[in-house]
Amino acid sequence: MIRLVFLAAGAVVLGGLLWHIGPFRIWETVERVGPVAFCMILAPFLVVYLLDTYGWSLTLGPWAKRVGFVRLFMVRMAGESVNATTPTAMLGGEPMKAYLLTRYEVPMVEGLASVVTAKTIMTLAQILYMVLGLSATLRLVGGTEYNVLVAFVSVGLLGFGVFLFLMVQRYGIGRGVLTVVDACRIRSQRLEDYRPWLLELDRTIRTFYGQRRRTFVASMGVHLTAWLTELFEVYAILYFLGAEVGWLSALSIAAMTALIKGSVSFVPGGIGVQEGGYLVFLMALGYGEVTGITFAVIRRIREILWILVGLLCLAVLRDKAAT
Repeated sequence: MIRLVFLAAGAVVLGGLLWHIGPFRIWETVERVGPVAFCMILAPFLVVYLLDTYGWSLTLGPWAKRVGFVRLFMVRMAGESVNATTPTAMLGGEPMKAYLLTRYEVPMVEGLASVVTAKTIMTLAQILYMVLGLSATLRLVGGTEYNVLVAFVSVGLLGFGVFLFLMVQRYGIGRGVLTVVDACRIRSQRLEDYRPWLLELDRTIRTFYGQRRRTFVASMGVHLTAWLTELFEVYAILYFLGAEVGWLSALSIAAMTALIKGSVSFVPGGIGVQEGGYLVFLMALGYGEVTGITFAVIRRIREILWILVGLLCLAVLRDKAAT
């Protein structure tokens, strides 16, 4: 219910922004881009998704060969589309990825362990990416002590959250669940049946961090490269909108918009507040309000198109399972 309220409020904010700036001015700017340029704008995120899939395949280990890269890509896209379209705080699609992998004879424990470790590594790479973006931002616009403090505290909180999640994994996700259940004296035969499975999940995750450190580093490098590839999309959008843009500003915008998107995940799809955040940040860098909101609209269109691709992948995977 609360998320629906946030969604309604976000929609009102988005509508207000579009009305204030002027729908016709925005449409004229979007129309200037053209279909060829729009395809060029979409291309960097295809590379991002391919790199993220490869980074995930490294954590999956030998099971990745059994699935195949194309099917693994489809599974990832399907899971991400579920993350983006359901009110599950970006986590609903992760168990689905592991479930879809079982159709290719990947044990649920191995699949879920790879999903957990890949998500953790991806978030760690995102933190490094945001630190680079913050450095670029401060170099471009300077910054008061307050701005520097707010920026790095935001990234620090994200880093602290990941650190806590790593500690939970070290203790054991399954073990933690069982400890809480036992403390609350909850008795369930189904839960008892899952007890060995949960403990095996903990062992698999700990084995990855303890014995596959080179894989951890390699996956981190792949995911960081994927994050950095986003700056090509930012550069392309602003270039085709006729705005002046350099690689340093593209890095700054790409990293900070990722931070904004993550910060408003409590609103389904970030509707309204995501666009507002993009607009405020681009205006702070000296871009006009039309350029700022058009940038946000184009990124939203790109996001919707890739969600549709993910839903198509999900439909194809389900059809194959049915046959």
